[in-house]
Amino acid sequence: MKRTLVAGQFGTDKNQIYLDNYERLFSDIQNEKITLLELGIFRGESLLLWENYFSQGTIIGVDIHASGVANKSSRIFEFEGYQQDTDFLDTVAREAAPEGFDIIIDDASHIGDISKITFWHLFDNHLKPGGIYVIEDWRTGYWDKWVDGARYKKAKESNIIRPCIYECAEKCLNFTKTNLKGGRMKQTIVSCLGKVKKASYKNRFPSHDFGMVGFVKELVDELGIDMITSPERGSTVPQQQPRFKRMEIGPGQVFIIKSDDSELSGMIR
Repeated sequence: MKRTLVAGQFGTDKNQIYLDNYERLFSDIQNEKITLLELGIFRGESLLLWENYFSQGTIIGVDIHASGVANKSSRIFEFEGYQQDTDFLDTVAREAAPEGFDIIIDDASHIGDISKITFWHLFDNHLKPGGIYVIEDWRTGYWDKWVDGARYKKAKESNIIRPCIYECAEKCLNFTKTNLKGGRMKQTIVSCLGKVKKASYKNRFPSHDFGMVGFVKELVDELGIDMITSPERGSTVPQQQPRFKRMEIGPGQVFIIKSDDSELSGMIR
């Protein structure tokens, strides 16, 4: 039987955009015996939502205060504690999901440094290969009154880069109108590219490198870790492979699919 996720169902405050994204990723496993962990459950409405959606799933909730919804179902369990307490997280995993979690949703503090501690500990130690980790409400980082947020400020464009790009584009277009051959053409192209690189080298793009926004941007680095640690790029450490099979960033949600062991071994050179 196919079930859908509807905003307001069981009183949950998750909006329909979030739920549509969840349904897109979770629909194929909604009838499997999955184990889901949600951090930050408030009154527990979302636990009831997940229990209804995953007909055979075990639903685990973590918050600093229990909501009491675990008393309404034999498939819902609650633990009281702080998401950055890694010993506590180990206890939750040991008691509720000794084989690991299939899905982890962080809807707790929305503070970059705290979410980072939680993410890497659970991702590395307690999320199953192929499992899905979700970070909700990462855009709190754009709120200037949020604890680790700040208002977005658009960076000013360099007065060097745009003229440089125009000049190079013009020269490239002129290739079709001239008879540049061999070495002269190569020299002209290299010269153009060199000017663009010099003008834009280390030019910072706008926005945050801290808080929740900075944390999400840092996660993107994991997708490029094989290039970061490539011996061909001068790395002095052993080459690593991305632990993420895929990362999807949407308005308010980040979805990370964990690579499995066979994928990692297949990518190692």
